[in-house]
Amino acid sequence: MSLSTMKYGCKVIMNLEAAAKKVMQIVLKWGTPGKDPKEDFITYVKRLDPSTSKTNYVLEDKKRHPKLDKTQKDKVENYNSSEKFDISLLLIVIKLCCINMALLNDAAWFSDGDELENLLYQIKKARNNAMHESLEMTETEFEEKTKKLREDLIATLTKAKERFGRSDAELKEEIDKNEVVMNTITNEPLDLKDFLRDYHSDLQEHTISRLADQLKQHSTYQKSITPISFLTTNKVKLPVNKIYMATKIMQGRPEGKEKDVDHRDLIKLVQGQSNQPQVLVVEGLAGSGKTTLADHMTTEWSNTSSDSIRGLNEYKLLLKVQCRDPHLSCYVDLVGFLFQPSTTEYKELLSKLVMESSLLVIIDGIDEVNKSSRELIRDILHQMQGNPKCTVMFTTRPEALQEGLQLIPNTYYRVEVELVGIPTGQRKDFLHRYLDELHKTSPGTTPTPPTTDDINQCIKQLDVETKEHFRLPLNLSIVAILMYSWPDKMNRNTTQTELYYLIHELTLEKLEKRLIDNDLTKDFGRRKRLDKVENWLSTLYCEMFIALTHDQLTLQEESVNKLRSKCDTLDLPPDEMMAAFMETRTVKTFRGCDLDCYSVPHKGFQERYGALYIIQGIKQLKKPDDTGNVTNIVVSTPGVGQILHSKMQNLIKKFKKPKETRGCSARQLEELQQQPKETGNVISIIRRTPGAAQIQLSKMQNLLQMLVGMIPHDWDSIMVKDVLNLLQEAGVNRRNQWLDVIEDTKCSEKVVKAIADHFPLPGASVSTGGNYGPIEIIDGRIATYEKLLLHIRQTQVRLNIHGDPASLNCLLASLARHVCKGFRLYQTFYHPTKDIHPDVDQLLSKVQWSPDLNEYSGPLTDYVLSRLQRVHSLRDIELSISSNHQATLLMELITSTSFKHLKLLSVAVTPEVLPAAITTNLPGNYISVMLYLLDVTDERVSWACEMVANLINPSQRGYDIRFPRSTLDEAGWIRMIQDLGGRGVKNMRAMWVSDTSISSDQADRIRQICSNTFGAYLTRCLATRLDSSAQDTTPVHRTRLQCTGHDFSAQDTTSVHRTRLQCTGHDFSAQETTSVHRRRLQCTGDDFSAEETTSVQRRRLQCRGHDFSAEDTTSVQRTRLQCRGHDFSAEDTTSVHRTRFQCTGHDFSAQDTTSVHRTRLQCTGHDFSAQDTTSVHRTRLQCTGHDFSAQDTTSVHRTRLQCTGHDFSAQDTTSVQQTLILLEG
Repeated sequence: MSLSTMKYGCKVIMNLEAAAKKVMQIVLKWGTPGKDPKEDFITYVKRLDPSTSKTNYVLEDKKRHPKLDKTQKDKVENYNSSEKFDISLLLIVIKLCCINMALLNDAAWFSDGDELENLLYQIKKARNNAMHESLEMTETEFEEKTKKLREDLIATLTKAKERFGRSDAELKEEIDKNEVVMNTITNEPLDLKDFLRDYHSDLQEHTISRLADQLKQHSTYQKSITPISFLTTNKVKLPVNKIYMATKIMQGRPEGKEKDVDHRDLIKLVQGQSNQPQVLVVEGLAGSGKTTLADHMTTEWSNTSSDSIRGLNEYKLLLKVQCRDPHLSCYVDLVGFLFQPSTTEYKELLSKLVMESSLLVIIDGIDEVNKSSRELIRDILHQMQGNPKCTVMFTTRPEALQEGLQLIPNTYYRVEVELVGIPTGQRKDFLHRYLDELHKTSPGTTPTPPTTDDINQCIKQLDVETKEHFRLPLNLSIVAILMYSWPDKMNRNTTQTELYYLIHELTLEKLEKRLIDNDLTKDFGRRKRLDKVENWLSTLYCEMFIALTHDQLTLQEESVNKLRSKCDTLDLPPDEMMAAFMETRTVKTFRGCDLDCYSVPHKGFQERYGALYIIQGIKQLKKPDDTGNVTNIVVSTPGVGQILHSKMQNLIKKFKKPKETRGCSARQLEELQQQPKETGNVISIIRRTPGAAQIQLSKMQNLLQMLVGMIPHDWDSIMVKDVLNLLQEAGVNRRNQWLDVIEDTKCSEKVVKAIADHFPLPGASVSTGGNYGPIEIIDGRIATYEKLLLHIRQTQVRLNIHGDPASLNCLLASLARHVCKGFRLYQTFYHPTKDIHPDVDQLLSKVQWSPDLNEYSGPLTDYVLSRLQRVHSLRDIELSISSNHQATLLMELITSTSFKHLKLLSVAVTPEVLPAAITTNLPGNYISVMLYLLDVTDERVSWACEMVANLINPSQRGYDIRFPRSTLDEAGWIRMIQDLGGRGVKNMRAMWVSDTSISSDQADRIRQICSNTFGAYLTRCLATRLDSSAQDTTPVHRTRLQCTGHDFSAQDTTSVHRTRLQCTGHDFSAQETTSVHRRRLQCTGDDFSAEETTSVQRRRLQCRGHDFSAEDTTSVQRTRLQCRGHDFSAEDTTSVHRTRFQCTGHDFSAQDTTSVHRTRLQCTGHDFSAQDTTSVHRTRLQCTGHDFSAQDTTSVHRTRLQCTGHDFSAQDTTSVQQTLILLEG
């Protein structure tokens, strides 16, 4: 169809956009009497009297109002005229704002008839049909459509005149105007260029609507996946939306400073954040679910009724690119491939119309990019640079991240996130869901499918919920398939490498059954069959390795021919062999050609084959009759060139059997193996081979990691170190990466010792910026750290345990040399019991507490109290109180500790504690307080209220009360609020209640009472957020603890949370950017009254150089601490003394008080006499570079710990010896 044959279809659109739209505007005008021409429609309906208004906006619950997208909402709220409204928006505004219309869901809108509501709906339907149908039509078809439209428009105006009480003259005037418009469009010749200019947006909408329908039916927009297809001969199809489970997504680096991202808000991280096109980079390890996420987003976009990913439906088109596909190399090719029928119809218009639309482009697998797909990506990014409505989403492995980032022009707004995997607590659900779908889609494929009890037992044996490699969805999928097909082979010690091995064994088992039934191989003996299969596999491994070096995940025709030829040589059936280890895919090119390709279902399988190729080659070199060229594994592999660092060549040399061992007896050979081995150089480039590909070592990262997991027991420690050095050069440098490697080798002693040299310790720099903090030990890594901590030098650790603290007992010996910077024993905080206290005390007493401990979460016991009283650097304390004795300990802690640096104090109290045991309020207004009242029932409301009254000072500001596991209903909560109000409780920020106890509507009613009583907000949240933090990641959990008094959605970014924490008393809109928030926080130089809130006082801390009176509040005194260079009189209060702490370079008399001594702590470079008090000794701790006498006290020894580069005598005490440990070099 050419543009000249589109004129009648174009005229239909013109009539709808001119005449029909004008009629709907008249209906809206007549139906909104009294509207000021200068006001928008929302302002108009909001000022109507609710008691007399007859508009649906007032009469209907707002939750039932039609949803508006961002563009529509902007028009309704900011335009006083309907000129900018399209027909769809006009219908919505008529429904909401016109008087005397049928209710929103009334049948009158949708039932055939001559009511005004249905006539309006038919106009919108006609417009939608015109936009989705072909523009090509005959003159007769055009005349019929025009006649029908004219009749409908006259009927609509007539019904509107009756409904809204307009005169006959007004009706005739509007009908005559409409006739003129339609006659003009119908009779005048159409200039297509003018049409494209004037109706470009309509043509685009018409085209895009049709293209979207085509995409949703396209073969690449699969709504199901085939798991490990070569194992499922009947082509099992699992629905993506049935097996997809939200994965843990993090944003930000370095480790420990990330924030959690809800997968439903992934698109919202970039959508609408800039007037530039946006790029969302999703990074994740092999098997972390990147491709499944891409498939899930594609499926959800195709399902227009779904809103599981917010903002996804705002994209008119979604283009999907698989980087492994070698058949597309430019944007025009991609459009032609995805829209083959429309390419002919719209010709040169198509690419331009697509490019200008609201567009999401998903580019899956940057780590699988080849020459063609790399050019395609570059062209897409170049073409889309001018479209701010375009979002591009990359998925990539970490090792290919930099390569992907280099492809992105600077004109794009970019956000990076990391896909971590399935969180603890959800893996069991994932496996059950996956197995259910396997059973539904492939019934009868296994003789006895596992029962629920079988599955739960297997999950328990494998320790799925805590072992870290089971966070990866691919590994969980393999577990599900093995459970379904081979449950007896699963055991507690299954590592990631062993999972792949079991899949390989299962594949061989299935293949053998088919070979027994095959005419070509049925007469072979079992040993002969297996030998022939192993021989053929050697060729497969080699070809897969070669394909990897060429960035190919589909085998080239040459490789396929080699494999088939090998089958002929070995008398094996080619089709059976190829189908056993690979999947076949039929790929359509943009020219419509069908290509059959062989590939593996996941790149991880190909990398495993490559690792097996290297292992197999090494074994061959160890044979006595191998005189061997050491480069015949990798180096001289046909088609492989500069692939790996020549450390691999040296690796091979070490396995080549020396001449002196040939002919030796077993005993002589054993003696030779025990002799020291030569280390040798392992750095050089593997020689090039003609026609070879050049590849970065980083692209072999996963292959090398698999190689480590396959390390034979006879490899010596030097060989292990060489492989790990290769792995580090390939980009493995983060803690979690090294921990994964250790676990994949079952904590092999050789591997652990070698990795200890590579493992980043606190203070080490992170490649993405910043430094590592203390080593964080979590539940799933306890066994790994038990081995690793024995081999790394003394350092700081932090315990972050959600499960039973008893699991740490196995770690105590390894922890003995290290210092604990923080303890978080979440189970003992959220579920405190008396019988656990002795065990916790015994555990904590065997661990070194850091003098700079900054966080503790767990029970308050006698031992814990004694330790907390010695620490003055605490910033975050969570204490559980489950007895009257513990309440007494809490009172002692409050009265004996200054809490100088404390930012957050959380106290969890059980009903076993009597309110009378609380004799002191929790500390004051500069500490954020969280009170957890556990297990509150109807009978315990009075207990809870009395406990709050005793713990919270009436003048206390900014505290939250949370009620985990409460069973109160709506009446119970109201009684609680009224009782608290009667006891004088006030100034609360928020009450947190579980969503299991009250509904959303009930929460709205209680929220209003709570606000009226305390001025506080009631937050109804998931029970898991109150009952346990097991699912919360550490940074998010901390943010939630500090975001008190607000009802933040889970999607709020950390920067917004932090801003709200510091912007107390202000009303900032959620849309303000981080930079604006920060500016407000740093608005220095203002003159604020003493009554201003804490956030303002904090501003004063940054108002340097001001002169405040002596009456200024504490916040002002703190300001003085930063007013350096001032001369304060000796009478100045403590705050002035503190100021002197920072007034360096002054000469204070010996009579200065302690605060002055502390000042001397920062007055470095002074010569203090030997008689100086302890505080002066502490000063010496910071006076580095001095020569202290041997008689210096312990504090001086500690100083020496920081005086690096000195030579201490052998007589130095233990603290000095410890210093020497830290003085490297």
